[in-house]
Amino acid sequence: MMRGIDPSGPVDIGCGTLIPVRSSRFAAMLDYTHDCGSAPASVDAKQFEFNVIALTTHGQWQFHGCAGRAKVDESSLMVGVAADGYGCQHDRRVADRNLVVALRPGAIDPDLQPLFSRQIIPANGVLALVKRATRTEDEDLFESLVFSLFDEVSSVSWRIDRKPAPDLRMQRAKRFIELHAFERLRLTDIASELGLSPFSMVRQFRAASGKTPYAYLLELRLERAKVLLARTRTPIGDVGSMVGFADPSHFSRFFKTATGYSPLAYRVLRADGTRLPDVDLASCAKPGP
Repeated sequence: MMRGIDPSGPVDIGCGTLIPVRSSRFAAMLDYTHDCGSAPASVDAKQFEFNVIALTTHGQWQFHGCAGRAKVDESSLMVGVAADGYGCQHDRRVADRNLVVALRPGAIDPDLQPLFSRQIIPANGVLALVKRATRTEDEDLFESLVFSLFDEVSSVSWRIDRKPAPDLRMQRAKRFIELHAFERLRLTDIASELGLSPFSMVRQFRAASGKTPYAYLLELRLERAKVLLARTRTPIGDVGSMVGFADPSHFSRFFKTATGYSPLAYRVLRADGTRLPDVDLASCAKPGP
């Protein structure tokens, strides 16, 4: 399932048709329909290419997973972890329709534990969240709602087995910071995105990643500045502005504290092919972006 996550039109995937609904950098939503009579009734030996949630909106079908066979209808969700195998069986007489939501590669850190402990779970009122994600025209809100959907479904999945679920809110925080690292970004912006107070957001982010949101933001800005200084002739003041520093002198002080070199010295040394050591950013990370 999900072959061709960015199709320009309908895609035949063997047991039905995928139609794109909307997509963004980290998420995608597609309509999946089994066409009665025209598609095979049963297909096995398939593999999830992404982390997915499938919500059945009409009819029912049978899922073949690691725990055996299970009926899927409007009361249940089929969920899949990337690389897991599965199969499906459909009624040739009645078409079923499903809304498939996916997190793209890079949406979550590769070392995060599997999002789901089982493949079929109760729907538990997630339809309202899915509808909000479908209707919003704001890309940040779309991604936030998709992360919230996966967080809720993941928590339900692991709660059934009485085990702690991964916290996708902090994954969303990292992706949100990455998307807006070179803009004016405040702690309140990140906290609002997650529905947390700034204090709770900082505490949870540090617990999950070992660093503050601001330290992570500075890492991203520093790495981008290094690339611009080493690979372009962009004026140094403009480099600072391009990575999120309104004040050129602030950028220069930050860069020298972080690397031990002024931006100009760094550019000259890199042009000579000099390998420069990395420096810990802890001394640069003051409270708040």
